[in-house]
Amino acid sequence: MTRKFFSRKSKGDIAFDITNVTILAIMSFCFLFPLFIVLMQSFVSEEESIARAGQFILIPDVFDPSAYQLLLTKGSTILHAYWITIKRVVLGVVVQLFFTCTMAYALSKNSLPGRKLIIGLINVAIVMPAPLVPLFLLVKATGLYNNFWSMIIPFAINSVYIFIMKAFYQQLPDGIEEAAMIDGCNQFQLFARIVMPLSLPSIATVGMMYGVWHWNEWYYSGLFISEPSQRPLQNIMQGIINSASATDLAIVAEKLPPVNTLRCAVIMISIIPIMCIYPFLQKYFAKGFLVGSVKG
Repeated sequence: MTRKFFSRKSKGDIAFDITNVTILAIMSFCFLFPLFIVLMQSFVSEEESIARAGQFILIPDVFDPSAYQLLLTKGSTILHAYWITIKRVVLGVVVQLFFTCTMAYALSKNSLPGRKLIIGLINVAIVMPAPLVPLFLLVKATGLYNNFWSMIIPFAINSVYIFIMKAFYQQLPDGIEEAAMIDGCNQFQLFARIVMPLSLPSIATVGMMYGVWHWNEWYYSGLFISEPSQRPLQNIMQGIINSASATDLAIVAEKLPPVNTLRCAVIMISIIPIMCIYPFLQKYFAKGFLVGSVKG
């Protein structure tokens, strides 16, 4: 006869679970409610905006998609800026991951000549980042001003992420690398075939951070890119939010949606891609930061 044991939670555990769920529910509501308001405001029509002037509109009576139709019209600045931003994110993440991973792997080896000096210089870069004026003069002197690569090359390496990847590489068992070297792998094959697959969680985590930074960054692109046709989405969005005019959209429209509706639609268009990608990479975040999880 099989005897089953049922464990019951104590009153303290039940009270903790209820409190925990309540706090998390309240926090989730505080984060999601502003996003819901912006989404609803992006569908407010001009007629309703005039009729309910001065009133808070939580849910519009009629959902008007004219703001999205205007922003996503073929030939609009938004679509062109979208393409520039996507290209920037993809190429920027690839370049940054390449330099970050290779440099972090080299610094994880105690036998690297000048290792302590390089680490010291990286620490200096963290404490004292490059001033804006010398950085601007450097970009202009190298011919990168008004060039797409000015948004990528000056930021090819993030010093903090180097140390994150370096800490992960140092936790890899030495036996794996020694076995690969005995089997005939050189350093490049060892890094590409052994180290990189083992470090995918950390690479996904750092890559997501790089991608979010490129997607949201607008300050340096506004300094290094003066041509409106070459600016990414965030700079165009900033101009539309500030003025919300047809000139910013490069569209001749007979009637523009309300200013607030247009601004909210631009905000939603700019955050939807990140919201769609993040859930697929979220599972790597815990693994990526818990360095040392690989056991020999």
